[in-house]
Amino acid sequence: MADSATAHKGFLKRFRSLLEDLERCDDVDLQESLRLDNAKVRIPRPVLPVQLRLGDEDGYRLHLYPELVARRNGRMRPSGDYLLLDPDKYFLEISGFLRLSSGESLTLGREDREQRLLFQYPNLVDNRHIRLKLSDKGLVLRNKSGRQGVCLAPLTAKDQIERLVHWRQDKLACLAAILGGGIEDPSKAEALDLIERVIALMGREPYRVQDSRGGPGGLLAVPDRPTPVFVGDLHANIDSLIVLLTQNRFLEALEDGSALLVLLGDAVHSDEPGKEDKMDTSILMMDLIFRLKLRFPERFFYLRGNHDSFAEEVSKGGVPQGLLWGQALHDRRGPKYKKAMVELYQRLPYVVVSSHYAACHAGPPTSKVSREALIDIYKHPKLQYQLTHGRLRRPQTPNGYNRGDMARFRRLIGLDVAAPVLVGHTPLSGDGSLWLNAGGIKNHHVLFGANPRWVGLVTRVGKHLLPLRYPTEPLTAVLNQFVQTGRGFRL
Repeated sequence: MADSATAHKGFLKRFRSLLEDLERCDDVDLQESLRLDNAKVRIPRPVLPVQLRLGDEDGYRLHLYPELVARRNGRMRPSGDYLLLDPDKYFLEISGFLRLSSGESLTLGREDREQRLLFQYPNLVDNRHIRLKLSDKGLVLRNKSGRQGVCLAPLTAKDQIERLVHWRQDKLACLAAILGGGIEDPSKAEALDLIERVIALMGREPYRVQDSRGGPGGLLAVPDRPTPVFVGDLHANIDSLIVLLTQNRFLEALEDGSALLVLLGDAVHSDEPGKEDKMDTSILMMDLIFRLKLRFPERFFYLRGNHDSFAEEVSKGGVPQGLLWGQALHDRRGPKYKKAMVELYQRLPYVVVSSHYAACHAGPPTSKVSREALIDIYKHPKLQYQLTHGRLRRPQTPNGYNRGDMARFRRLIGLDVAAPVLVGHTPLSGDGSLWLNAGGIKNHHVLFGANPRWVGLVTRVGKHLLPLRYPTEPLTAVLNQFVQTGRGFRL
């Protein structure tokens, strides 16, 4: 904390030196501020949050926060990136942000479509209002508006400096209360009771279309109103799921019923090189998913993926993960538990739809099917395979699905061409987490949740589904530390 205080004082000292030649703003609640008319200024890389006011006294406010990431002990340290957000929305509802990384520039204004969706700029904000460029030397700001000024001010109040930390700490405490503790291995009896309660729930899962037997069909038809949050393949990365539950307003929205969270399958089987045969975190991941499902039966959903299986062909890097998964459950939890997991898999949905979006694990069917087949999917193993194994057609996968398959799928489920279809399963690069309009197919997006550096998601901000990403953090350790000692996130 002492290092932070020294950095804050140094930043303010150099910031104040700029005020000698530039006009101060009129905000009486800010200790120091400067106005940019036609000037270009460079300030040190901010160690405090900074307010940008676009326009005069009644201008539009944005806050620029140094992004903080947690270490295993819960201490928060700057990532080097900055988040630009609307403070009137970001802390109160599911909202988005712009990320500014070193070496990048960003022009704020109405011209940019993403900004128009994220920020409801008033008319006083110009098409190109202010340009920010971040480098190792500092943050350069240039007013691009020919008619409006920009007011810049550091936010020095302690509650503003520590707002992000306390905000996430509250979420960590809420998550611990929801889970009734940390991430730990229950007894065999407790684990069996947990999965059996979930299986019973899945027999009458909310929004599931019943099949011809009166059981849970393959289709999940959810209402439009709750804000959807879609997460791709997590592959045993428990930390990434906890990151999402302690960011934004996702957890609060699950609590109050204004959002629903959809995992696109493949939560198990590590993707990390050298750990493909390790199943401990996969077991704990499913325990976490079960606890969340029981807590939010109408708002937490899991779609079946190809790794949700004990099949011999389920492998990664030559490691037979399906077989090892079955053996691990048998050895750790007993044969009855393994049998229960088989029954759970048989009750999972394959496709989620609303009038505004659709999602499945892998991709649309490559053959003509009916809506009834989606519902009575237990009769159609080929359809099950296509929805969980299909890949986007590319030069190396010429037999994958294509634009025509996606169009037919949209017609099948009654989805407009402008509504997004989201899938997981097929990472398109080794370092990404979100691929928009994948394969050149408009409104077709691929999500991958197991990137070691980033966890990406798609959610609705305002009226539009938009992508967001967050840095991964070792939050299993932080959550367990909080449960044991009461100490979680802190500066």
